[in-house]
Amino acid sequence: MTSSRFPVRALCGLLLALSLPSAHAAQSRTAFVVDELNAFNGTLPPGLLAEKYTRMKASAFAFFRGSNHLYWKDLGASPLLATYGGTRATRTWLSGDMHLNNTGAFDDDTGDIVFGLNDFDEAVIGDYQLDVWRLATSLLLAAREAGTFSTADQEVLVDAFSKAYLDTMKGYAGNNGETTRKFRASNTYGLLNDFLDDVSAKNTRAKLLDTWTARVQGVRQFSFTSPEAAPVSVTVRNDLVSRMSAYRATLGGGTTWPSGYFTVKDVMQRLGAGIGSTGATRYYVLIEGATSSPDDDRILEWKAQRAPSAWPHVGAEQVGQTNATSGGDLAARVVVAAKALGYRVDDHLGWTTLADGQPYSVRELSPWKASFPVEDLTTLTRFTHLAEQWGQVLATHHARADKDWNASVFPHSLDGEIQSRTDKDAAGFRARVRAVATDYAQQVKFDYDSFRSRF
Repeated sequence: MTSSRFPVRALCGLLLALSLPSAHAAQSRTAFVVDELNAFNGTLPPGLLAEKYTRMKASAFAFFRGSNHLYWKDLGASPLLATYGGTRATRTWLSGDMHLNNTGAFDDDTGDIVFGLNDFDEAVIGDYQLDVWRLATSLLLAAREAGTFSTADQEVLVDAFSKAYLDTMKGYAGNNGETTRKFRASNTYGLLNDFLDDVSAKNTRAKLLDTWTARVQGVRQFSFTSPEAAPVSVTVRNDLVSRMSAYRATLGGGTTWPSGYFTVKDVMQRLGAGIGSTGATRYYVLIEGATSSPDDDRILEWKAQRAPSAWPHVGAEQVGQTNATSGGDLAARVVVAAKALGYRVDDHLGWTTLADGQPYSVRELSPWKASFPVEDLTTLTRFTHLAEQWGQVLATHHARADKDWNASVFPHSLDGEIQSRTDKDAAGFRARVRAVATDYAQQVKFDYDSFRSRF
């Protein structure tokens, strides 16, 4: 695996991995990183570009979150995939931007507070290892940012994650256990169950509504006291209202909605959310909800979607597969992926296109949406327990997005395929994940330093 755009070298045995570049290669890689960032972010207005780069400067992990396209350019078509995958049979729906902060708490459509993948903007069909490697890399970046975990500790964490991923896949082979599994306070451990209990106890719909709205003569409307909230023009508001019926036509699940449920009460633009999605137009739409009470209003998030960062690098066949599942609509792709990877997903998931020509995915803003506070993982035991559960969560999402979701798209059992490829070489699989994640985390740190020196 050699290329002029990033440094690679052979390691002992069968392993190949990225390595820190020589002085000459470092200069080339730095120029490559700068050129790629400028090209990818070239359409952002200067103010938003400065905002995004300021956030990316916070840490190597923040840089990793804001430069997903570099990961896909570096590893999206890696020959390393072939050992334990690299075929149609090892494809599934991928998050496409897999890192620790794209998992978290939220409520499912039964009201349970669960933990799982929560961001599908970059979703794409591809080899399962690409999500595994990226989540493992983010785990290492978070551990290194903490500054208290040795190299040996970091290897323990990655091995705990990859072992749990394989063990979970093995447990699903030959059954459908993945299709209904939930991660709740009652069946998680370490700090995760405490986190889910806290999210459940401390968050309510009324609290979310009070964060973004105020009551005017007993009726809620958006409040603009936050710098992250901005008013919209009458034209934009009317456009959103006029598209509600088209959005509602994309809803599934057989839910019966009360009369007046989707009546629009107010609209605002959400600013400042995310790092990688900086510049993506995002609206909050306040709707009536089940009754006329102001305490059961709902907030729908409408987010403009673009082609995922992976598409130029995973191959035309995977792009075609992804498009075929969603009719080529970039917002429908996000919704289809969320439903394939998830269980008991948000009944409000849908999509439409606004007058600006952009496709928008729509979901409810969950009052219980929260990211796990990684800074609380202050001991190796605590971090290892979470690493194990991140492996279990990712495997569960991947396994249910295979033929369990749609046998015409994936006529194979991913869990069975992974078991057959790793059953007699689980140690080799763990070593591969460890090597790729360790060296790519090192590469990210080099790229982050280059970024800071140039911008």
